[in-house]
Amino acid sequence: MATRTCLVGGRQLVKAGLKHILNSDFFEVVLEIESLSQCRELNQDCLLFIVDKPDDVHEIDGDIRRLKSLSGDVRLVVLAESMEADQVVGSFAAGVDGYLLGDIPPEALCESLRLVMLGEKVFPSRLVTLLAGKNWAAHSAARPNANGEGFLSEREVEIVSRLTDGMPNKVIASELTITEATVKVHLKSIMKKLGVSNRTQAAIWAINNGMAETAQYIRQ
Repeated sequence: MATRTCLVGGRQLVKAGLKHILNSDFFEVVLEIESLSQCRELNQDCLLFIVDKPDDVHEIDGDIRRLKSLSGDVRLVVLAESMEADQVVGSFAAGVDGYLLGDIPPEALCESLRLVMLGEKVFPSRLVTLLAGKNWAAHSAARPNANGEGFLSEREVEIVSRLTDGMPNKVIASELTITEATVKVHLKSIMKKLGVSNRTQAAIWAINNGMAETAQYIRQ
């Protein structure tokens, strides 16, 4: 069954484009509103809310928390035009499940939303260097390419950061309390997204993008 989806925002052209991209076996856009505050008056049983280009996430903080309090199954994704540290941190603190940039390719958007519905937190991989106190603009290699490569889920970030320590799959699985088979599945996804062919190349990518230093930050 397709996930009932609500598009939130004032830009009609963007919502029309999103509706065209999303309507499939996985998602069904059943509601379009201009602001999250309207959710108080509506009951469409939507499980996924995509908020387009909020000018200031802090202004809708209360609406996000209110929406998330209605049901633990509700997922909310912010589609922004830039990645400001306070905006990103504020979004996740309020309870969003994904923070994506508007230049994300359609296939990567759908993949990211599917991960969100599976319970993952999804964000651009360059966010890792930003949170580590680095200038993310200096790491253009972390930007997604035309195939959507570069966008990692929260779990994938945890795994790729451990590759920089040379950890084998068994140790990674033990640290994250998951199975070794699950680690292998995530590694396959990571290599596909980053456009590399093996774990060594993935580790080199991680080191080049500041994730070796970020590994300790993630584990704190």
